[in-house]
Amino acid sequence: MKQPQAMCLSGPALLRSKLTREKTAATGPEQSESQASHRAFLSPFRYPGGKSWFIKVARKWLKNQPRRPTVLVEPFAGGAGISLAAVHEDLVNEAAFAERDRDVAAAWKTMLNGEAKWLADKIRSFRISRKRVEKVLTRTPSNRQRRAFRCLLRNRTARGGVITKGAGLIREGEDGNGLGSRWYPDTLAERIATISYLKPKLKFTQGDGFTLIKKFIRRQRAVFFVDPPYTQAACRLYNHWKIEHEKLFKLLCRAKGDVLMTYNDTPEIRALAEKYGFQFKRISMRTTHHQKKRELMISKNFKWQKKPNAKSKSNGAKDLGGEK
Repeated sequence: MKQPQAMCLSGPALLRSKLTREKTAATGPEQSESQASHRAFLSPFRYPGGKSWFIKVARKWLKNQPRRPTVLVEPFAGGAGISLAAVHEDLVNEAAFAERDRDVAAAWKTMLNGEAKWLADKIRSFRISRKRVEKVLTRTPSNRQRRAFRCLLRNRTARGGVITKGAGLIREGEDGNGLGSRWYPDTLAERIATISYLKPKLKFTQGDGFTLIKKFIRRQRAVFFVDPPYTQAACRLYNHWKIEHEKLFKLLCRAKGDVLMTYNDTPEIRALAEKYGFQFKRISMRTTHHQKKRELMISKNFKWQKKPNAKSKSNGAKDLGGEK
């Protein structure tokens, strides 16, 4: 079998591989990316609530810090799109990210612990069909590598990228391509190759996000991008979705470095943001069903961002307007 071309590259040549060739017709957040953000999106996951659409904002946040951050901490990583973009674009020295889900953790460990080539080869050689997909998904993996492959296969063939047990598979898909609608073997293999190349700067931990935050909370040049399971609909999207949201705000308000959070816009979250001294803005995004919805962007302050439009409606001292 022909070896994945990206695996033979190194340095800048690897980072200029064919990552940009994936169709930009992907649904949801990927569809609304700018070309620059699309090129920056390196995660092999198509994650519910993924932040490919948010890369442009996160890039600005990191670039406009008073001092270059030494580490970006992403405690609820999932697809880790922001962490990957940050190290790929050399906006931070390294990224530390965590994920509790056993299957997702197996994928990250495989990509970062010397088994990336096996995973990339497996993806390239897999001939997708409903029968073959169902066979893989119903089997118990014999090792971590096979668990990683099963996780990515489920993620790229399930409706909306949902990886919880029992999630339905794509039926018609984009342009009637069925299960193959989100299965891009070459692109996935090349993203995995790039992640493997970046592994000296990527520190993955399987475990609790709160523990990871505490590890870096006193570091002045550690910044925190926090995208937790939301208070709405999380139970049907994620295997590990229960977190204490007030405990999270209480912990992050003690961080020496800057904080940027994204949350669903609810009275509960607005109240927590105000209680613990954070400011918030409303931002727009598109769901995987092409629906426009609004989330909250929460930070210690928004000095890193341009002054909001004076015509924006404000809701109290802490709500700084933004898109409505």
